[in-house]
Amino acid sequence: MPFSKVDPIAEAVELQELFKDEPEVKEVFHQYELAHRENARLEQKELELRKRLVDVRKQKKITQKELVARTGLTQQAISRFETGSGGSIKTILKYADGIDCTLIPQSK
Repeated sequence: MPFSKVDPIAEAVELQELFKDEPEVKEVFHQYELAHRENARLEQKELELRKRLVDVRKQKKITQKELVARTGLTQQAISRFETGSGGSIKTILKYADGIDCTLIPQSK
C-alpha cells in the first residue's frame, strides 16, 4: 500500500477543531503554533545569511574552487551550504573567513 502525502498544518487544524473545547489541548496547539512561527522566522534569517555570504563571495569574484583552497572545505560542502541543504556553524564560520568576511553580532 503506497503512502499518501500528509499536510501537517491541515492535520493540526483538523485536530484543533476536534478538540477545541479541551483547554489543555488548546494550549498544546497554541505552543505548537508559536514554535512553528519561530522556526519559520529562524529559517528565513538563515536563508538571508546564506544569500548575503554568497553575494559577498560573488562580488569579490571568489570561485567555489578558490574557496575550497582557502577554507579546506570540500566543494560539495560549499555547494550544499550555498543551496541551503547543509552547513554547520563551523562551515558558516569557515566560509565567512574564506571570503574575508566578519560576522558581527549586534543587539536589536
